Amino acid sequence: MADLYVYRQVLEPIGLPGETFHLLRAAGEIDVEILAVDAMPEYINDFGAVGAAGWLRDQEDTNLELTDGEFGQFRMRVLDDVQLYLKNPAPTEKWRSARTRFYLPKFPDDPTDTLRDYFFKASEFFLFEDETPRFDLYAVLAAATSRIAFSGFRFRYQKLGTDLKGVQIKGKVNLWINSWPTGKV
Repeated sequence: MADLYVYRQVLEPIGLPGETFHLLRAAGEIDVEILAVDAMPEYINDFGAVGAAGWLRDQEDTNLELTDGEFGQFRMRVLDDVQLYLKNPAPTEKWRSARTRFYLPKFPDDPTDTLRDYFFKASEFFLFEDETPRFDLYAVLAAATSRIAFSGFRFRYQKLGTDLKGVQIKGKVNLWINSWPTGKV
């Protein structure tokens, strides 16, 4: 059942109109029904030049923010020779173990490279309304540009109400929209 949702082989919407989700967020949980889905084909952000063995830290991309009543599902491709680290939401580092940070490298040009599909799937992340992701970029050798291509979907949702007994109706699918579980879930 897991491959029906997050990290599908191809980029497909996480849900369709009428489906319900229990969104788990750093700022709290929310139960929603999807009303509409809209494709976001491609947007490229050039975060700028990165010096040799240099960093661009906490680069926010407000162009990815959505409006109230929307959440987004995105994947990324790193187009230049830089390493990309994700913070979503801003203070929460993604792709990390207890001791180190993992990164997304330059997207392989060779379509037969077996890591190509993996990197595209692994780059998937979700945004809620106007919460802004931040990125750290690192270059071993100087890079004149640090372009990242984003693709995905945005979803218009409505909050689920309560049943006849006044109990909150829960979404059928749990989705960590940002952050990461800490302690008991």
